[in-house]
Parts: sequence; C-alpha cells; structure tokens
Amino acid sequence: DFHGKVGDPNVNALLKELKGMTDKLLVLDEKEVHWFPRHISELDLIANRTLDAGIDLEADHPGFHDQAYRQRRAKLAESAQKHRVHDEIPTTEYTADETETWGIVWDTMA
Repeated sequence: DFHGKVGDPNVNALLKELKGMTDKLLVLDEKEVHWFPRHISELDLIANRTLDAGIDLEADHPGFHDQAYRQRRAKLAESAQKHRVHDEIPTTEYTADETETWGIVWDTMA
C-alpha cells in the first residue's frame, strides 16, 4: 500500500523521479472507497451490498408496476445472493427480449 499525498516532500521527490522515466504520468485525485474486498471470499458480500436496498423497487422505478420484471429481478437477485466465490458459476438463461436489450446497450456503448 502507498500512503502519502501530493505536496509531501517524499511524494514530490518520487513523482519528480518517475516523470523522468516516462512520457506520461497521471496522478489521480484522492478517492474514498467505502468498501473494497481484501480477500477473494469477500466477493461473496457484493450481492448483498449491491442489493442492500433490497430487491424491492422504489415507486419511481420504471419497472415498479411491471410484475414480470419484478419477478425476474427477484430471481436474478436470489441467484446472486446464493452464489459463493468457489461455487460453479450458474448459467442464466436470458429471454429474447433481454438479449435484444443488452445487444442495444452494447452497440450504444461500444
């Protein structure tokens, strides 16, 4: 781990030396990370953290009144919450609509 901040004499000396070794040096702003896995088994906590608001939707969510969407979301959430890092990754069968939707997302973001 690296502990230091730009402006500290030792950090500034290190950055000066590194700049002489490369064409580009990017120093990122400090960012606080609330949780980061330190062991592979901690990845099992991701589903619970991702779904910490629960599988229920807020009333302003576009799928709030769509029962089929809510049932599908609950099924996927259950699968995610049950999975453990050393388990075989379960296969998720996607519907034609889901495949089409993710295709559009892929094409848009590519």
